[in-house]
Amino acid sequence: MSAVNRVQQFIHAARAVIRPKEGGADLPACYLSPDALGLFELMPGYDRQHALNVVRVLKTEGYRDSDLLAAALLHDAGKTAQQDGALRLWHRVVVVLLRALRPGLLDQIAEDRPGSWRRPFFVQQCHAAIGAELARDAGCSPCTVALIRLHEDPPDQVEDPDLAALQSADNAS
Repeated sequence: MSAVNRVQQFIHAARAVIRPKEGGADLPACYLSPDALGLFELMPGYDRQHALNVVRVLKTEGYRDSDLLAAALLHDAGKTAQQDGALRLWHRVVVVLLRALRPGLLDQIAEDRPGSWRRPFFVQQCHAAIGAELARDAGCSPCTVALIRLHEDPPDQVEDPDLAALQSADNAS
């Protein structure tokens, strides 16, 4: 994703208003079990709205697979669902700036040490794996868990059409 797209995502995040209703139904509840819905609800409003936007893009493109749509709802849950090291909005600004100005520095400062100022940057780098484990623990299907785990893989290495669709919708939202 380009720096311009990341800045646009940040602007959307900062102005996010949750609009989960679709045709009178609560969209997340259509695709998530009660435990997985609880995981979704732990995410801050801007992450939930981003996830809903990803689902809407996928549905507009004709995707209806419930595992894919559940993954779209939870793909970023690993960023903020845990208290220790949760990625806050200001961390995301730093991440965008580091990726634009000093791409390798993020890997250098990321550290999996609870309580450290470096932990949120580790969470950013590993949120797909963290989110996949959280989704598994919440009872999501193996397919949903795999899509979440792999959603940050380099697009040129992706062969699964559902994963490619998730990545494309994520980048577009």
